[in-house]
Amino acid sequence: MKKLECNLSFDNTCCWMWTLSSIFTGFKILEKDGILKVKSVSMDKNFRADGRYPDRMIVELKADGKTIAYDMSDGYQSINIPELFDAQLDRLDYYFKSSYDPNFALKLRNKNKFLPLAIAYECTCAGNYFEKANISDALKNHRYKEYIFQMLTKQKRRKILDYKNFESHNHFDSYNILFWTRLWNGHVTPEGIMQVYSELDYETSKEKAEKQNQMFSEINKQRIECVRMLKNEFGERFVGGLGDSEDSRELAPDLITHDPRIETREGYLNSLKGNYINVLSKGLHGCVGARYGETFAAGRAFMTDPFAYLVEGNPQNGINFIEYNDAYSLTNNISKVIDNVDMIHKIENENFAFYNKYIRPDVRILNTLKIAFPEYF
Repeated sequence: MKKLECNLSFDNTCCWMWTLSSIFTGFKILEKDGILKVKSVSMDKNFRADGRYPDRMIVELKADGKTIAYDMSDGYQSINIPELFDAQLDRLDYYFKSSYDPNFALKLRNKNKFLPLAIAYECTCAGNYFEKANISDALKNHRYKEYIFQMLTKQKRRKILDYKNFESHNHFDSYNILFWTRLWNGHVTPEGIMQVYSELDYETSKEKAEKQNQMFSEINKQRIECVRMLKNEFGERFVGGLGDSEDSRELAPDLITHDPRIETREGYLNSLKGNYINVLSKGLHGCVGARYGETFAAGRAFMTDPFAYLVEGNPQNGINFIEYNDAYSLTNNISKVIDNVDMIHKIENENFAFYNKYIRPDVRILNTLKIAFPEYF
């Protein structure tokens, strides 16, 4: 059977935004396995500025006369005018969205084109087109310091971010708790909103800024409460804290951690494959962030607050994770399961299977291609 020939492009303002890299990793693995062919990869003009897409965190696929979009943006803060978004969907065949909201989809005229995209995490692989395109762009546009830095750090970056390095399926005889998180800077202004979203007037921008600042405040408050209570309740069985930042130093300096097991990304990812129950919380605009993908890849059991969006594959409370609503329910739920090793092992098995069915970079892309190009797959 003839292979699908793919032409990929992404926004040239998304240099080194590794959230997008998972898309290209998936395509590269599929090409290596002989399933498709990538004909070209280009860094295009600003997708949002020219009106093609609502956000810049998008990878566009053109193949066999069809146009497919992969939207990796958090939530729906960029879709300010649903009617405009529907018009943008008119020229597309499918639009796969992380942070998929089925209620939003129902409002669309093009709802059948608007579909969920599985959880992602920042990863790479040998020959990743995203990395190649960024290095070539830096050289082409005379950003020599960037080019040299990226070439010098290429091997170390690949060692940390290679998708295979995230994967594990280990079981342990006892478990501790892991929660390494960050706080957000909640100082969004109407003027800042208008710089990004020129289609909005001042009053709408003011309302949007207030909503975002409230979101930052609520996220920070819950994370601080959870870290503090876990630290107090579980002592040495808790590994975690807040990353060091201006906001952490202002709001909760006593919870900042410099534990080498988690202070660096490499250390955290290594610890994630250890004997821990991971604690997660929704990200900006309610997104199901990269740490969820990392946790599934590591085959770990985890605690999470309720999902704000539909997650592709529909993971279940009590099967793939244990849900909490606040710091009190989090500590209570951990107390109930932390010594129930059989239950933890069962969740770990479920999550590693879930990863291989929905989240692994190649499978994640292949599942979308089976929808968009059934005649090829």
